[in-house]
Amino acid sequence: MARKKKKKKSKLWKSIKKVDYIRKSDNVTISMDSSWEVKCAEKLDELGVKWERTEDLKLKYIDKRAQTRNYIPDFYLPDYDIYLEVKGYWTTPARWKMRSVMDRNPGKIRLLQSLDEISGLALPILATTSSVPLG
Repeated sequence: MARKKKKKKSKLWKSIKKVDYIRKSDNVTISMDSSWEVKCAEKLDELGVKWERTEDLKLKYIDKRAQTRNYIPDFYLPDYDIYLEVKGYWTTPARWKMRSVMDRNPGKIRLLQSLDEISGLALPILATTSSVPLG
């Protein structure tokens, strides 16, 4: 039986420098993909919100070629049962992916699209909704 080849990461993805953050609740070092994600983690810690970040957390979505794929959210908030996605730059595939993820998980995804939105996070986090920009 032939094994599936793993898809190589794009040059852009490879160029992303990971940033380590120490979660305040348990002093665990967690690798982040951007300074915005670090700001979000800091804000969640400031609010006392329990959060998780792991590649084991996967949500299914359907890509443009009707293939089932996995989306790994930036943050999961178990006490609220919602996911946070920190997104500063939108590509067409990213828009497609997030629309599919949000359609399959209604009310479970909160998009944070600017540093102002991150710094404006407040309890209750569920009080706001998100949408994917059309652009």
